[in-house]
This record gives sequence, structure tokens and C-alpha cells, in this order.
Amino acid sequence: MILLAVVLAASTATAVPVEPPPEAVLRLGNREILVLRTSIGASTPGERAAAAERRFDAAMDAGNDVVVTRRQPDGFVMLLGDRPIFMITPDDAGGEEGDEIAATAAGAAARMTLALGERREARDLKAFSIALGWTLLGTAVMSGALLLLAGSRRRLLGRIESGGLRFLRYAHLRRAARLVVTGGLGVGASVAAYIYITFVLTRFAWTRPWGEALGSYLWSTLAGLTMGAIRSLPTLFVVVIILVAARLINRMIGMIFDAAAQGTMTVPGIHPETARPTKRIISALVWLFAVVVAYPHVPGSDSSAFAGVSVFGGLLLTFGTAGIVGQAMSGLVLMYSRGVKIGDYVKVGEITGVVVELGTLSARLRTYKNEYVTLPNNLILGHTLTNYSFAAREGRALILHASVTIGYDVPWSQVHGLLIAAAKRVEGTLGDPAPYVLQRGLDDWYAEYEINVAVDPGRADQMPALYSRLYQCIQDSFGEAGVELMSPSQFSVRDGNTVAIPEPQRSRGRTPAFRVDVNPG
Repeated sequence: MILLAVVLAASTATAVPVEPPPEAVLRLGNREILVLRTSIGASTPGERAAAAERRFDAAMDAGNDVVVTRRQPDGFVMLLGDRPIFMITPDDAGGEEGDEIAATAAGAAARMTLALGERREARDLKAFSIALGWTLLGTAVMSGALLLLAGSRRRLLGRIESGGLRFLRYAHLRRAARLVVTGGLGVGASVAAYIYITFVLTRFAWTRPWGEALGSYLWSTLAGLTMGAIRSLPTLFVVVIILVAARLINRMIGMIFDAAAQGTMTVPGIHPETARPTKRIISALVWLFAVVVAYPHVPGSDSSAFAGVSVFGGLLLTFGTAGIVGQAMSGLVLMYSRGVKIGDYVKVGEITGVVVELGTLSARLRTYKNEYVTLPNNLILGHTLTNYSFAAREGRALILHASVTIGYDVPWSQVHGLLIAAAKRVEGTLGDPAPYVLQRGLDDWYAEYEINVAVDPGRADQMPALYSRLYQCIQDSFGEAGVELMSPSQFSVRDGNTVAIPEPQRSRGRTPAFRVDVNPG
């Protein structure tokens, strides 16, 4: 058993993998020369890099200024003069041999030569003075560029605020223009500052590698964007063709449904009132199909970043437009029910007016006082909608009605006659059907009468004025007949000798048929 345990322990120990030593970057000055990946003897890559830096400094101080590359059986030795600095093994070159490791050694030698020149330049006062002069010149140019950008911003914002640009008449367009100007000039200032920092860093030997890195990143980014745009031209051309085709199809659809809405063309199954909402639905479906077809051709659409942004945008659209979708569905129900159209005189809740706009999300009404009221579509569906103009579509008259309560001591036939006479005095009423009276109730103290008079439904938007005239005529008719419009259930402090009829009417009419004085005292 003991022997078995020893064997198992030994096998376990040998199964543990040996981790390679960490890589180290060899830098001479601030310039990266080579990445050392393997140990030589007992020296790790980090120890090799530190030793190479010390040997380089010592060789340079000794006056050696020539970089030499010497091939060895197991790699290349890099020398400064006759002093070896470090060795490049095949593992340092990524496991490559032959021409590949020779190319790695040649690149390291070139970078060592640059580091050697920068080390000497850093110790040269004349070179430092020249670099300082270039820095001052670059600072002056940068200051001038910033002043020019600041002046351009002031002038552009001044023209925007003063209304010098005719297309910026609206406040929201001016705000957008200010943001564009400020953002664009801010980007320009940032690019100028980036170039300035790169220029200054490349003037001095110690910071030149940093400046070269910044410059290389800028130009590589611009080159990548340029080449990406060039490579994307064919797919962008396909996207443009798809979008142009969708626009042409929508224009043809729009022409057909606009003609159907105006009644100049008949589309099977489409009424003039539903032509415009149908056009919107079909147009939205066409654009949705175009986006689905064009999406795979959009540059970068297959990248994970693009997919993530698309998913995030879809979530925002889903949660952010829940109420809008409900409003749109309510609008479609309102339009396809054909219960109301633009120009109709309607009443929604306590709001009465002419429909001047019937949109996907809301409707707008103009009251008789020229007040514009915007009502969400779901609010309209949630209330009783009364359409006073709909009778005209069926060839029927619109009936106006008014109620009065008169005591039982006045004959009902007399009240009927007075109400009908008052209705006939209203200008614009129709003779067919003739005015008629309905008795709506018999209360303890009075009877309720309702006069009904027909008017042209095309004058529905004049209902407030027509009702006002009807009430006036009722007052005149009853006043001239000497009948008070006062029910016995009303209490007043009167001695029985006064009536609620104006003197001019009382003098033209007969003696009042009755007087009411209900006074418990």
C-alpha cells in the first residue's frame, strides 16, 4: 500500500504542467525594441531585458555607436560596437526560424539604431533648443487655430440668433443648429489638439516614441475608416437602390389612395374615409419590408456591436412606444369605423367643435369660440362621441330641441302652438319635417314640453347660434302671448301683481293667462 501511494504521488507530481515564464518588453530609452518570450539559462525574460538595458547604457558610454547583428547557431546576437547587448532566440521570434528570425533581428537592429540616435539627441543642447523652437511655433499655430474656431463659433451663433439664416425660423431648428455648430467646432478643436500634442511629442527624443504612437494610431484609424468606406460602397449602393425603390412604390401607393380619398378613383373595399389611414398602413409595411431587406447590406450589420445596439434600440422602442401603439390602434379604430371625418361637428365629453385634424395619435377640434382642443384617440374612444354632421350622409335633417316647463293652468294646446310658432320664426329651419312638440313629463307642479325643429345638417357647426335664436324666439312667442316661462315649483317673494314678462312684450300681448305666487306666508 505504501508503494502504491508513492507511485500515485509521483504520477500526480509529473502531471502538473510547467507554466512558461512571463514575457518582458525590452525598451531602450522609451522605444520598444523587442518582446522577450523565453528564458536563457537561469535568466527569465524580465532579467534578460534589465541586463540588456544596462549593457546598452555601458556600451554607449564607452563610445560604441554602431549596431551589429551576428548570427549564432541558436539565434542572433545584437551588439553595440563589439559589445553584446542581448540575444534573439527562435522562441523570441515566435518560434520562427531562418528568414523569419532574420527579419525579426533586422527590425530589432533598426529600432536599436533609432534608440541610439535618440539617446545622443537627448544629451545634445542644440537639438533640444531646436525642438523647443518647433514647439513654440506649433503652440502659436495651435493658439491661432483655436482663436479662429472660437471666432467662427461666435459668428455662426450670432447669425443663428439674429435670424440671418432664413431656414432657421423656428426655435427648435435654432437649438439644433447651435448644437451642430458647437459640436462640430468642438470636434475640430479636439482634432487640432490631438495633432498638436503629437507634433510636440515627436520634437523631443525622449517623448518621440509616444508621439509616433499617437500619430500612427490617428493615421491608421483614418486609413481604416477610409478603406472601410470604400469597401462598403457596393453594399451601400444596394441599400440606396432598396430605399429608392421603396420610396417610388410608396409614391405610387400614395397617388392611388389620395385619388380614392378625393373620390376620383374607386378602390375595391376602400371607402374615401378610410383611404388615408390605409395608405399609412401600407406605406409603413413597405418601409418595414425595405428595412428588413436592406439590413444585411448595411456595413457592420453582422458585428456583435451592431447587434447589441439593435437589440437595445428594440427594447427602448418596445417599452417607450407602448402608449403610442395604443394611441395608434385607437386612431385606426376611429378611422375605420367611419364614425367621424374632418369637417364634422362633434361632441366628445364636454368638448364640442369641428374636427379639423384626424391623426394617427390624436384628433384636433375647433370650438365655436375658435379654441383648438387636441384629444388623444384613446380618450375619444373612451367617451361618448356625438356626430351632428353624420345625418347629412344619410339624407336626414338634424333636429334641434329645447324644453320648457309650464304650469297645468295653461292649456297644453296653447303651449304647443306657442312653441311651434317660435320654431317657425328661427331663420334657416326646414319645413320638412315640420316643427313638432313632445311632452316629456308630468310633474307634480308642471308639465315639460320639448320643441323639435329640423335644420340642415350642413349647418351643424352653427348650432350654438341656432339654439340661441331658438331660445330668443321662444321667449318672444310666450311673452307676446302673456304666458310666463315659470313653473309653479319656483318660489319668489312677490305680491301677485307683477309678472316675469318684459313691459314691451306685455303691452303687445294680451292679459297674462296666469300668475304664479307660491309663498307659504
